Amino acid sequence: WGVEENGSRLTVKTTIDAKLQKYIVRLLKRPRTVQSAVVVLNPYDGRILAMASYDKNGNTENLCLNADFPAASLFKIVSAAAAFETAGYWPDKRLSYAGRRHTLYKYQLEQPAKRYTRQTKFRKAFANSNNSVFGKLGIYDLGQEVLIEYADRFFFNQAIPFDYPTAASTIDVPEYEFGLAEIASGFNKQTLISPLHAALLAAVVVNNGEMVTPWLVDRILYRTGEIFYQGYCRMQSPPIRSDTAAELRVLMNDAVVSGTSRGAFRRLRRKRNLKNLILGAKTGTINDAQDRFKFEWITAYALDPEGSGAICMSVLGVHGEKLGVRSTELARAIIDFYFSSTR
Repeated sequence: WGVEENGSRLTVKTTIDAKLQKYIVRLLKRPRTVQSAVVVLNPYDGRILAMASYDKNGNTENLCLNADFPAASLFKIVSAAAAFETAGYWPDKRLSYAGRRHTLYKYQLEQPAKRYTRQTKFRKAFANSNNSVFGKLGIYDLGQEVLIEYADRFFFNQAIPFDYPTAASTIDVPEYEFGLAEIASGFNKQTLISPLHAALLAAVVVNNGEMVTPWLVDRILYRTGEIFYQGYCRMQSPPIRSDTAAELRVLMNDAVVSGTSRGAFRRLRRKRNLKNLILGAKTGTINDAQDRFKFEWITAYALDPEGSGAICMSVLGVHGEKLGVRSTELARAIIDFYFSSTR
């Protein structure tokens, strides 16, 4: 598009993949959600490939840059990273839990484990979003200081560098035990995140622990074609080690193969031209304080081992009285479109 600078006409070129952007804009008009948002980026250099949002009431605000949405179980990515680096966890570590996986009651957090408990591996607890396991992790293995440190490493409570103003994702880690369990498991409504930030969580995992700076403006040109500004790839301080990122990829792949996103992604993995994609995801679901809306997330990555493409994305759906199309289904459709149209 064109802008004016000191009387000179400038042309702005963006990093947006026009075909993908148009597809997502059309896609978001069909899910029957109250609000929805999608961010797709290249995990290795931070280029924004698509960024679109939808509001049922016609609000044109860019929801992708708003941090008004509960992060829910997306925060388990941060907690798992902290568990690997500070608490000696590994993907196959065996853990016990009581009750249902998706609830979080005080009796489920008691140590030592009571009589009626079940065993699981850490990777399965992540894949199935087991709140009890992650709640106990927050209380007994991480604690307030570690959770604050790793939230900071992953850019909570600070502005994400970007070409446009972006609201900071926020978290408040308390001292009391049940509060630590809520934070570590994501089972709270106070930890808030933007869709742009949610996509970056997956990008850190893909990019061997490196936090890439997202960017949208590719270059700005004078009318003569001379370059006024050239965008470039920038990296932040690595939030986690490369071996931690590799372990997180094991967890996120399990979520696709046998966890909360397996249903939607099964169709993707069965397609002949896409069956070799390397996939990973983390979902999250939570209601608002008044139970009027359901916030439903997925942050995911898809990599072609042959090198023809790599994307990370976040998809948010805010559902009202009736559930619309799930975020996992939208993510599946976007991955299908991107890799089918680029081969």
